[in-house]
Amino acid sequence: MFYQLIIAAFLIIYAVSHANQSTILLGKKAKKLDKEKRHAYQKGLVTPFLGLGTLFIVISFVLHAEILSPFLVFVLFMLLVTPLLIKISAHQKKYLGSYFEW
Repeated sequence: MFYQLIIAAFLIIYAVSHANQSTILLGKKAKKLDKEKRHAYQKGLVTPFLGLGTLFIVISFVLHAEILSPFLVFVLFMLLVTPLLIKISAHQKKYLGSYFEW
């Protein structure tokens, strides 16, 4: 549970840094974009990363409290995470030309 909360905190901090248009956590390709495109790129990533962070927190508490069976939690997690990852990948492709930033 502790590691899930650390990952969730990082994802939320990452989303907040995008919301504040900070360039500290941006990759090399994103830093090379002009200012307007970089702001649009960052604005589009706030919601998915905030959603992922929140989902990690909720799932970790659900698993810890044993509210649902682990299999059902896994299935729900996959169903909820997949659209967010697809949105992030499509957004990366749109602005950076590749699905991943490395």
